[in-house]
Amino acid sequence: MQINRNNLNAGKAASEPLPVKTASAKTASVKSSVTMKAGARSVSSLVKTLGLPSDKLSASVVSFARFFSLPLKPQMLAEIRRQAFSQPQTDVKQVIEENSSPNQTAKNREALSLAAAAAESKGVELRPDELGSYAEAVDPDWEKRRNSNEQKRGQRGKEKEPEDKNTLFKTGVTSASGLEKTALESAEKNPLLCVLNRLPGKNGQRWIVLPFEFSHDGRDFRVSIRILLETQEAANRAVLMALDLVESGEDGKSWLFALEAAGDKAAKLSVFVKPELPQKVQASLKNELSLILGIPVERIFVKSRIDDFPCESGLSDDLFRSIDEAV
Repeated sequence: MQINRNNLNAGKAASEPLPVKTASAKTASVKSSVTMKAGARSVSSLVKTLGLPSDKLSASVVSFARFFSLPLKPQMLAEIRRQAFSQPQTDVKQVIEENSSPNQTAKNREALSLAAAAAESKGVELRPDELGSYAEAVDPDWEKRRNSNEQKRGQRGKEKEPEDKNTLFKTGVTSASGLEKTALESAEKNPLLCVLNRLPGKNGQRWIVLPFEFSHDGRDFRVSIRILLETQEAANRAVLMALDLVESGEDGKSWLFALEAAGDKAAKLSVFVKPELPQKVQASLKNELSLILGIPVERIFVKSRIDDFPCESGLSDDLFRSIDEAV
């Protein structure tokens, strides 16, 4: 991993020296940039203008770049996209290339492109294995897809020892304080993630990822908490928090709670679920969340989850807002 020292010094929480190299300038400097007018409303039109392949991955790359306030430079975006395909490490390569489901392959590549965009925003160059590790922390569904892929390769017969499951999932942590402790401990045990969480983005915000696992009522869950902090104030202030939760198993459910703040108060909650909930269940859930969080029920939205990263891809807000500045 290489880190731009100027970006490192900008982080308040990164005051301690870190054993990293100073990153050199990008090997191929980008001379051209694209100025988007207010009329360029859709991501698909941006993809075409930027010269990227016209597919969902390119749309995700552009959306992630906008989320992290990256300049929409064709060569930089093409490099982010390329990193989603260049994973030579054995475990990641097996997940990406040997999985027979095109849908699962696409999900992994989208997670890798999100991780690459986040690293770019922090001024960090990650090795392929580091990028894969970062993507796994970002995407709680990554491990389930890996396990499914291993079974398809005939590894299902290799039974794990009983104690392995106990090391993967912690029980008795489903209180708020217990979950917080588990999330922080998990991040602290990951040196790469610990460094990346300390680094601010080039736009003055800081995006942190806290992955962890737990069990409750005989069910196993993987979680990724992703928080966007505004660091320009005297103290870090969360402006967006995504709690991404996936239940293990082939039929496991997926929940994503996207909480947006206004000032010091929670202002809006979007809940993305898969599979879709019946209307009566949605109404009951909204009422319950309103009482717990103190958010008016009309500011709580329950939606079917059709995207893996709706917060970072802009689906939790207005994806097609216009761009009226030069990039």
